Amino acid sequence: MKELDNIQVVLCNTSHPGNIGSAARAMKTMGITRLVLVNPICQPDDHSLALASNAADVVLKAKIVDTLDEAIAASNLAIGMTGRKREFTAKLKTPKELTAELLSVVCANQEVSIIFGNEQNGLTIEQLEKCNRMVTIPGNPAYFSLNLAQAVQIMCYEIYSSYNPDLTHLKNDKQQINQQDMQHLLDNFRQLIKTTPYSKKEDLTMRRLQHIIHKAELERDEADLLHGIIKSSLKQINKASSDE
Repeated sequence: MKELDNIQVVLCNTSHPGNIGSAARAMKTMGITRLVLVNPICQPDDHSLALASNAADVVLKAKIVDTLDEAIAASNLAIGMTGRKREFTAKLKTPKELTAELLSVVCANQEVSIIFGNEQNGLTIEQLEKCNRMVTIPGNPAYFSLNLAQAVQIMCYEIYSSYNPDLTHLKNDKQQINQQDMQHLLDNFRQLIKTTPYSKKEDLTMRRLQHIIHKAELERDEADLLHGIIKSSLKQINKASSDE
């Protein structure tokens, strides 16, 4: 994910140390680890590290600068995040709309800054004027109130989900049953059906069971579970028959 190293999240005039930690956690979850603090009202502290959890390294490596100009000097794309009505709203895009352009920039090994304002007031007009893109997160116009870390999370999610939507690392390494396994399961079902007063035609029932098993795409442990149920049922049926 080296291309994501070309992205930095810039927090301007942050007033609460916990928000720095929570933002760091939101970033690292989505593969973004470069954090810049512009003239923070508070400095990162133990509370920041606690809320960062396993992203404490992002907080500890955060770059602290005096001005936004210094923070974005090397950036080709400076994205101002805003949730307020502005004079130049025609330039606004959503995170999803901007992601393709953003990724094309970072994949060309150019730097992108995503800039968030103070928790209470957002970015100032002067700070927004330094940005060449503006992004807003759409929400309920009657009540729209995201905290800083939530806004960081949403923006970083849109980037990561477009950059690397692969979920194989979350999938269990399961083995599906093969044709031989399926036939063994069907044979056991047939044996069970023959020991019960089930009245429908046996061959039709087996064809339908085969269709169900095909659709289910059973994994081996699921087939083993069914084998166990059938085996236990047959044992009980045979025991009952011998007791009669």
